[in-house]
Amino acid sequence: MRWPSMSETLISRNPDLAKLQQAGLRVRIIEGTAAHLIVDGIPAVNSKREVFYGSLYSTLEIDQNRKTRSPVPSHQCWWIGSEVPCHPSGMAMTEFLSNSQPENKGDNITTLVGYSMKLKENGVAVLYPDYYQKIRAYIALIWSATQELDPSCTPYSDRPVPAVVERQKQVFRYPDMATTRAGIGAATAKLLVEKIAIIGLGGTGSYMLDLLAKVPVGQIHLFDQDVFELHNAYRAPGAPQAEDLDKFCKVEWFASMYGRMHTAIIPHAYNITEANLVELEGFDFVFVAVDKPKVRKVLIPGLIAWKIPFIDVGMGLDLDRDSSVTGIVRYTVGLPDFNAHVEQVVSFNDGPDNDLYRNIQVADMNMLNAALAVIRWKKLRGFYADTKREHHGQYNISSGSLVREDCR
Repeated sequence: MRWPSMSETLISRNPDLAKLQQAGLRVRIIEGTAAHLIVDGIPAVNSKREVFYGSLYSTLEIDQNRKTRSPVPSHQCWWIGSEVPCHPSGMAMTEFLSNSQPENKGDNITTLVGYSMKLKENGVAVLYPDYYQKIRAYIALIWSATQELDPSCTPYSDRPVPAVVERQKQVFRYPDMATTRAGIGAATAKLLVEKIAIIGLGGTGSYMLDLLAKVPVGQIHLFDQDVFELHNAYRAPGAPQAEDLDKFCKVEWFASMYGRMHTAIIPHAYNITEANLVELEGFDFVFVAVDKPKVRKVLIPGLIAWKIPFIDVGMGLDLDRDSSVTGIVRYTVGLPDFNAHVEQVVSFNDGPDNDLYRNIQVADMNMLNAALAVIRWKKLRGFYADTKREHHGQYNISSGSLVREDCR
């Protein structure tokens, strides 16, 4: 879904983009999983020594106020067209070629080749001062080849051309420039799911939220009835003030914190039980981060029955004779078509009364447990490459080994 054009706002805030528009260039700006700047109607020469038209592409780096970065951090541009631009002779322009392969930039944008042309002053490479000068420099390089064949062709109109801004519905309160700068819009787009849940906002669940709040998921639902207490502050992300402890439910505390970044973090200050289990029906994915096996015994069969994919996590930590913490950190994947292994590797029975599992939770182990789970989810979505396709993994603290099992 796309919002109405906001070109007047974006262009009016950025003189360099306004100058491109005023010059009569056909500017398109796409704000999706990343931010893109495209200039259409650029004349070039093909291998048959004919004039054809293509588009120039650049990443568009803007700040939290949607103002362009100056100077421009990246000097690279890419070409979108049926052929690689050539010299008047029909030989491909390779002097500044940096990538000869097509690239998926995300948001339905695929480039043909990439160029690297640095701006130089007195023989020293410097950054382009703004997007106006960067785009004009690349246009001049490609367009100049056409003048020998057809001096009348030009990328410039004789009057300003209103820029077209396509802006997808955003879940972040400010632009995701990490994705834009890294050029991983196509990979990030694989994470566009509508609705996920985190059940349990203890040490591990809260770190899951820390990671997932930076992902363009439509909605992140949090389920936990517990209050954010003193001990929680030492095994969760963030640094609460003393006067804020013992005041708020965990979900409300974390929703308030991460709601500064993500617009759709939805707190539910109660636990999921057999009575309200139906609330999970319809979720795209569920992360289970509870420490009570009897709660897990209710949740997981329900998720399997409704064919909802999930990852369940857990830790078993203890003290050895030297008073060193030892134990295992676990993550287990359950999919609609692959879940028979779950009951074999996940405990559904309460341990002994002196079981230290619920007493020893260390922030780094909670963070590791969360990271392993979120990385595995991103592999399931295709964001990360996945050759093993494991459905169960364990990290052993004392040996440092990571064992992956249940591979297909």
